[in-house]
Amino acid sequence: MSVRRSLISLALLLGATVVALSCRDASPLGIDARSRDLLASNPSPRSTGDDGDDSDDSDNEDQDEDGDSLAVCPPLPYDSVTQMIGPEGGEIEVGRNKLFIPRGALRASVRITAVAPSDTVALVRFQPSGLRFQATALLVMKYDNCRVPRTATPRIALVTDALDVVELLESGADSPGVNRLTKGPKQGRRLVVGQLRHFSNYAVAW
Repeated sequence: MSVRRSLISLALLLGATVVALSCRDASPLGIDARSRDLLASNPSPRSTGDDGDDSDDSDNEDQDEDGDSLAVCPPLPYDSVTQMIGPEGGEIEVGRNKLFIPRGALRASVRITAVAPSDTVALVRFQPSGLRFQATALLVMKYDNCRVPRTATPRIALVTDALDVVELLESGADSPGVNRLTKGPKQGRRLVVGQLRHFSNYAVAW
């Protein structure tokens, strides 16, 4: 008789334990309530820092695009010049642009063609395309007829045939002999100087 009562008591105890366990706050994926509360009070980095970084990147991209804008200009008359330049160097003037090739920049004489097209940008094209110099040449471009924001710093940009900016040239404003290239009443004050190492298409950008 006592054994039977003991079994009944044990059964009632097990049943009460099962009921108590079923009344606990169940959490998905095995995460208990305390852990879930901690996660809720500390959001993941994606919900905070990553979003901020993404917006900063987009702002920087917009600034880069603004910085690579080409100066807009009323079209000027077309001009083209072809000239032989050898190891002794020389100077070519086309439209409102000047190219100075120093002594030793070319190993042999080269027939160079410079074209200033009649376009809505300050643009000059040089042939033969891809010609490389042994010493840095200087390109002076005038933009006094172009619209450039007051806060912008104009530079000479290497551009594709479709006028996409590839890169900005290093400034040559402090290079030796640049004063001789930029002096004269016709040259004006709104001009920019770039260091040229090979032939391509070049335009005034900001």
